[in-house]
Amino acid sequence: MVAPDVVVRSPSTVRPPSAWRGRRRFLGLALGVTVAVVLTLVVVRGGARRTEVGPNLIVNPAGGVHLLDENNSPSVAVNPRDSANVVEVNRLDRPRFSARLSWSADGGRSWQPNDLPLPAGRDRPYAPDVAFAPDGTLYVSYVNLVGAGNVPDALWISRSSDGGRSLSPPVQVAGPLSFQARLAVDGRGTVHLTWLKANQVGLLTLVGPPSPVVASSSTDGARTFSAPVAVSDAGRSRVGAASPVIDSSGDLVVLYEDWKDDRRDFENLEGPPWDKPFSLVVSRSSDGGRSFSPGVEIESGVVPTRRFLAFLPEFPSIAAGPHRSLYVSWADGRNGDLDVFLRRSPDGAGWSAPVRVNSNPLGDGTSQYLPRVGVAPGGRVDVAFLDRRADPANLANHTHLATSSDQGRSFRDLQVSSGPSDSRIGPTPNDTAEPLEADLGSRLGLASGKGGTLVVWTDTRDGNQDTGRQDIFVARVSRPGSPSK
Repeated sequence: MVAPDVVVRSPSTVRPPSAWRGRRRFLGLALGVTVAVVLTLVVVRGGARRTEVGPNLIVNPAGGVHLLDENNSPSVAVNPRDSANVVEVNRLDRPRFSARLSWSADGGRSWQPNDLPLPAGRDRPYAPDVAFAPDGTLYVSYVNLVGAGNVPDALWISRSSDGGRSLSPPVQVAGPLSFQARLAVDGRGTVHLTWLKANQVGLLTLVGPPSPVVASSSTDGARTFSAPVAVSDAGRSRVGAASPVIDSSGDLVVLYEDWKDDRRDFENLEGPPWDKPFSLVVSRSSDGGRSFSPGVEIESGVVPTRRFLAFLPEFPSIAAGPHRSLYVSWADGRNGDLDVFLRRSPDGAGWSAPVRVNSNPLGDGTSQYLPRVGVAPGGRVDVAFLDRRADPANLANHTHLATSSDQGRSFRDLQVSSGPSDSRIGPTPNDTAEPLEADLGSRLGLASGKGGTLVVWTDTRDGNQDTGRQDIFVARVSRPGSPSK
């Protein structure tokens, strides 16, 4: 569905709209055929300003032996010294658990793969994240998996001085049961890692709280790291999905989710989605990650609508803007179906009321979810998310980008993906107490720049429920007259 103020300038597509209507499952393309570039160009007109949505490009290897690959949970970073150098990392859930890194030297138009290094005898890198330092050094974090249960054996970090073309031997940051690691680098080049430190695990369950969110930092280019310190409050026993960000004053700010008394998901018990709200909590370090303030509960009304695995939750998102401002985005079902919301802090202290980001009719029965928020250098706020408004059956995803020019008080959103994705295609965890939806990953990728935005997402248009194939797609949303890189 294209918004009324969107004009399709080049209407060639690979799938007519009727190919979706009336079907309950995707037929997909013929095996071995992957359309990497879609020629549709969308233009949003608003006065003298126009926003162009470029072609949808595939990032990961396509076709051949990759027909069964399930790629999801992308993260993307742009080199501050060379905006044409873009690096993307993602999870790989099939045919075996692994991870991928892809780098681009032309602003995301073409991609080259690279392996994530591990010491001899270790394999299965997983759950990567990526960030550039101000000097252009690239850092990549990931764990390696062991055993039939596929649990993390150690948390690693590698660096690159050539934009992802080569990677250093990894440094071990932490030991076993380090889940949900995320990465941030501050203006001084200090590398910060956060993760969930589990004490014991069972079959798809975290056994017994507490399993705190912790952080560790490096001031020597990720060669050595400090001892982990607690980020989450001791009184919050079921937490996770933490994301770090550096605010404009240089403080390290960590957003995490408090699942309160939800033993049902935390311990993989039987039952419907939890019937009480979760909370979003922010903690701050003003001393380079050596200590953290008590958590501030900025949102207490996150209404769950689905079951999830505590190992691999969907991450709420946080971004920093000018003058210590912070933006937090998440999805919940307070209006009867999943909507995307945003709260804004103009100074890192007080927080606004939640703003609904997606523009479809309230309570139309469709899902908008998995948001990723970013702030451009000029203060523009971007939120990318998955959106099912075009399908009354609430099955077909498109990727949307919402943009705010008034510090997150209001948004206009547009469709970025040129074809629909079936939300039923992808890995479904076995041995869960309750059936789970296909896993489309923990997050989207987003890089908000002065001239536009790179949106990166999990896409199933070239898969079906038999292959389970998931690909990573990228599109650039830009304004004419701005730099294309």
